[in-house]
This record gives sequence, C-alpha cells and structure tokens, in this order.
Amino acid sequence: MREGARRVWRHQRILWWLLFVNFVIAALGTIPMASRVGSAADHSLHSQVLSNGFDLPAFLELASNPDVALWSKTTDSIWFALIFFFFALFLTGGILETYRADRKLTSAEFFEACGAYFWRWIRLVVYLLIVLAPVLFLASGITKWSDKLSEDAPQEKLGFWVDVWGLLFVLLLMMVIRLWFDMAQVRAVAEQEPAMRRNLARTLKLIFRNFGALFGMYFCISLFAWLGLTLAWWLWLSIPGERIGSTFILFEVLLVWWMGTRLWQRASETAWYERHAEVAEPAALYPIAPEPASPTLPHLPDPASIE
Repeated sequence: MREGARRVWRHQRILWWLLFVNFVIAALGTIPMASRVGSAADHSLHSQVLSNGFDLPAFLELASNPDVALWSKTTDSIWFALIFFFFALFLTGGILETYRADRKLTSAEFFEACGAYFWRWIRLVVYLLIVLAPVLFLASGITKWSDKLSEDAPQEKLGFWVDVWGLLFVLLLMMVIRLWFDMAQVRAVAEQEPAMRRNLARTLKLIFRNFGALFGMYFCISLFAWLGLTLAWWLWLSIPGERIGSTFILFEVLLVWWMGTRLWQRASETAWYERHAEVAEPAALYPIAPEPASPTLPHLPDPASIE
C-alpha cells in the first residue's frame, strides 16, 4: 500500500488529467439541463429559494414543469457519463503501464499502451457483466425475501436483518469480483496476455492462493475512500445552504479523493504483482535434456606398427 501511494504521488499528473477531463465532460453534460431550468426559473420567484438553499416543494414544482422535464430528459447526462466511462477505460492500459514501469512514459508510449489493451478491456467488461448478472439476481431475490418476511414472519425485524446481512454479503461478493477483474487487468499488462478467458482463469487461481493479502489491501483502501465520503457528507450537512461555492469546492475535493483512492488501488495491485511475480506465476518445469555425448574418434593404428 505504501508503494502504491508512492507511485500515485509520483505520477499524479494522471489524477489531475482525469479530474480535468471529468470536469469538462460533466460541464458539457449539464448544459442542456441548465438551459431548460434557466428558461423556466430565471423569471420565477422560486429561483431565489433554490439558489440560496434547498426547498423541497419548490424543487418538486420546478421538476414537474413540462418545459424543464427533469425526470424524462436525463439522457444527455447519461450519454456524457458513458463517454467518460469509455475514456477512463481507454486510459487504463496506459495508467497500469505507467505504474508498472514506474517512470514517466512519453505520450507515444502512454497512448500506445492505451490502444494496445483497449479491446481486451472491452472483452473483460463483457465478461464482468456476465459474472455480475447472477449476483444482481441474488440481490433482487434477497430483497423480495426480506419483504415477504417483514409481512409474514413472527419476528418483527427478521426481514430487516435478512435484508441487511444479505446485501452485505452481496456487497462483499461484488468487491471480490471487482478485485478479480482488477488483477486480471494488472496481469494482462504485466504478462502481455492477449487471451482474456485464460487470463481470468489464471487470475482466479492467483486470487484464491493470496486472498488474504490481496483482499485486505483492496478493502483497506476502499475503507479510506468510504471514510472520506462520510466526512464530506458530514461537512456538507454543516455548510449553510447559501454557500454554493463552498459546496462546489467540497464536492471537487471529494472527487479528487475518490479518484485518488481508486488509482491507489491500481498502483498497489501492480506493485504487489511485481513483488510476488514468481509466486503468482510459477515457472514451468521443463525436462532437462541430457548433454550430448562427445563424438568418439575412430581408432587409429599405432604409427610404429605401420613402420
């Protein structure tokens, strides 16, 4: 974890570029909604209530305005969110290669790595969706079962606790799956592995052999991320409603922290794989070929006997 934090700090330009691109794409995604809200609220008395704080009845009235269409016209933001997702996925190869080499790559080297691994990441995303499908069905089944227990079970809180512990189990399972695919990306870059199904199978064996170390590292960094989110939530509740600038700065700091911890996970996973490469990838045992016998020279008669 310390080595991962060092690499993130040394190559922090990756974090600032991600933040900058995220800011630009988010700004573009809010322009259509902002123009619709502005056309309806600029000449409304409710705008003062919403700009100086938050009033739920005024917000609901504004959202129900047909000119705003807050609930039905959200596809603009979704498309821009998908653009950032694929942009970050494209950069993953260059980011992991930077953390693996632990040096400043040239722009050509960085984007060459991005392009070389992008199609492999697309295949991994497809496999990830296939693996997550039964987990989501399990979460849905737990929720329905807890609702039924809340209505029929003699214990009043049985359904609630089934829901809590069941969803905690699903969350733990999803963290393990995310760690699995994270390490699959790390291994693909380190070993230059082109076959993703074979890569996933070998990575799964690696996870099982070193589950305590890998999941402990992943969980600790995730805990730091959630603690930062909790602190930001508490500070946001303490900020007066009219201080919009302070709220904006707080959310940007939170975004830096959230992205930074995610990069910290990737750098730590890369450093772990480097230090345990021999354990992670045991060398193949090839049979040792016997040494070739030295050629025997033909027996020559003694010169004295010839004479």
